[in-house]
Amino acid sequence: MTQASDMKNGGDATGTEVPDAALVDGTAVESDTQGTKLGDRIIAAVSVVLALILLYLAFGFPDPGQPEDPGTAALPQLIGFGLLALGIMLFFNAEKNIFLPEKGARTRTALIVVAGIAYALVLTPLGFLLSTLIFMVAGLLIMGVRSALRLVLVPLAVSIGVYYLFTGALGVYLPSGIIEGIMP
Repeated sequence: MTQASDMKNGGDATGTEVPDAALVDGTAVESDTQGTKLGDRIIAAVSVVLALILLYLAFGFPDPGQPEDPGTAALPQLIGFGLLALGIMLFFNAEKNIFLPEKGARTRTALIVVAGIAYALVLTPLGFLLSTLIFMVAGLLIMGVRSALRLVLVPLAVSIGVYYLFTGALGVYLPSGIIEGIMP
């Protein structure tokens, strides 16, 4: 057996077994699989419980007025079933570690979640345009984009484009916030 195949089969370059090891750049690295499995299963269980609560509440929504109207329950039900499926998948695939991002990605993911919560909190006071612009710039910075042109043009184009798509073409109200009266 070759050195590379030894390492793929859980051994190191000397041919000895390395239990619970993962390959990183061709070298076997110890991993904390028990803690990871337990953590994944806890997150999966919480996800399933939240999905079941969401589905219970969504099925209590009133029926739509029109037969072709999906009704107010359609989106919460879709999200609930999706969350339920992902929770079940995570529970049964916990030992395979297929859902765990690398360490740097965990920090970026946590920062994006915090930015998303902040975005939801300032959406009404600041308005859709400003809060979306700030959220997109923050998200791009968190993801490592450093090009000034991309940090300015992409958020501006997307924010303004989505705003006019929803307000003009679809007739959906989006909060104006502190710039009310400036944007038509």
